[in-house]
Amino acid sequence: MKWTNAIRGTFKGMGESISRFPMTVLFLVAIAGLNALMIEDTDLDFTRLIFTFMIGAMLSIIAQMVYERFDLKETLRYGFFGGAGVLTLLYYFSIGPQHDFNMIISIKTGIALFALFIAFIWIPTIENEAVPFHRSFLAIVKAFFTTLLFSLVLAGGITAIFSATTYLLFDMDYDILGHLMNIVVSLFAPIFFLSMMPFYPKAADDGYTVESETVEQFRVPRFLEVLISYVVIPLVVIYTLILVVYVAMNITGDFWTDNLLEPLLVSYAIIVIVVLILSYNIENRFTIKFRQMFPKVLLPIVIFQTVASVLKIGEMGITHGRYYVIMFGVFATIAGVIFGFFKVKHHGYIAVALLVLTTISIIPPIDAFTISKNSQINFLVEKLEANNMLEDNVIIPNSDIPEKDKIAITQSAFYLQRLGYNDDIAFLPDDYEIYNDFPRLFGFSETYPGHQIEYDGSQFFYLEQENRYVVDITNYDVMAKLDIIDNQRVAPLSIEVDGEMYTVQVTMDYDDYPLIQIIDSEGIKYLSHNTKEMYDEMFGEDTTVGYIRQNVTVEDATFVVENDKVNVSILVNSMERSKSYVSIDFVLYIDFK
Repeated sequence: MKWTNAIRGTFKGMGESISRFPMTVLFLVAIAGLNALMIEDTDLDFTRLIFTFMIGAMLSIIAQMVYERFDLKETLRYGFFGGAGVLTLLYYFSIGPQHDFNMIISIKTGIALFALFIAFIWIPTIENEAVPFHRSFLAIVKAFFTTLLFSLVLAGGITAIFSATTYLLFDMDYDILGHLMNIVVSLFAPIFFLSMMPFYPKAADDGYTVESETVEQFRVPRFLEVLISYVVIPLVVIYTLILVVYVAMNITGDFWTDNLLEPLLVSYAIIVIVVLILSYNIENRFTIKFRQMFPKVLLPIVIFQTVASVLKIGEMGITHGRYYVIMFGVFATIAGVIFGFFKVKHHGYIAVALLVLTTISIIPPIDAFTISKNSQINFLVEKLEANNMLEDNVIIPNSDIPEKDKIAITQSAFYLQRLGYNDDIAFLPDDYEIYNDFPRLFGFSETYPGHQIEYDGSQFFYLEQENRYVVDITNYDVMAKLDIIDNQRVAPLSIEVDGEMYTVQVTMDYDDYPLIQIIDSEGIKYLSHNTKEMYDEMFGEDTTVGYIRQNVTVEDATFVVENDKVNVSILVNSMERSKSYVSIDFVLYIDFK
């Protein structure tokens, strides 16, 4: 009976959470519905709506938590929900159309969701001595891992039943499994998580004190107490000793330039901050000593790392990653000061600092991406001008520059390409494609620390795969389609025009390019055309670098050859050459004079 009572209690709690967070549940249902449509039709893309509904769900949770914390009137509750709806609508229009994956909007949305989640933890603790910040954080951690465990078990059970049915009884459409997983992830998990949120006491006289812990969600499980006190804290201490020794040994050398150390220190600071917050829920000599000493240990480490990250800007300029690393360093420094020198009741300032910094990082013109875009464009200009590669907004190719500058130009150019900023750079060609045009534009191949990408000089384009086209043939007598690959022998093509027989053939010329010839029945050559000039016009005369022509029009791919005997229009469907071979697929439109 205990397990049936537990299940009944779980569903009852989920039902109560639906009435407690009605607007949030509506957004979750909408997300699940959109996911279901995309499972049925993979060509559908609801990225913009899903992002919007995720923001709306979190905003409506915040609205409910503010209403509960300050014990406001019921009418104000709906007013807060209305405000959440307006902000959600503003978000929808601010991000614009989203097709497929947009890294900038995805990162900004993720940061916004993270900030709202921190606000969700912090709001119940505002001016609330009954529930300090570390207690609210503990309740969220417990709810999260409990939800994760239940969701994984449920998903595993559903998958096992589906697989057994498919293999043992009859085939089932895998979309069914997708729909079931969608329900687990989009509906069950978040609603179950919300069902575990306590009704936070407003003050100590509400029947809750830190000592009595009458609210179940604020109790520290024995397992967590042992894990934090006797496993995690000792490991953190050992790891800290290693870091301190390394920093002390390299303070005048590698510490300021070691890019591999940076992620280690950032992850270290995150772990220490989380463990510190959790340790305030545990009272034993290990945790007490830990929270007395480690804020002072954390401070110098994060200060040094923040300074090192700022100094690294000179190597590559500011990227959004570097921006967030520096922002985190500022946050970790503030957190160290608050933990080390402020009373427990003021620990909520940590959340305030995090909210301020995350808000700054996503609002133009001081957000991570605006700053990084301007920095990278200026950085690229600086490197090009330093090597005499930029004049009147025109790039001058130059292979004879230091390797470190090749690396810097490569990394900056690819960063700007990856974030879609090419259109904002005046000196880049309109049809610039970095993977195809980089060597030709800058004069050297992509260069990274330790290696340079070598190209085999392969150059090609395919017209037929990119365009549907119509060609006017009213002025021509005949059309002939031919192709040749390297030295492959191609049989001559016989054609008849006005009772006269002609032969069209393609052979390899002395300089290893296809030679197009038209010969009459008496052996008289009407046309002898070497295609090398067509290759050079399409790709340029430099055959040492790779080049892929894209967005080629019919006009671009048409070459006209005329003499006193024939007028020939050559429409090239595909053309390729490298150091070892050439190929061409084309159509001849011939007018005999």
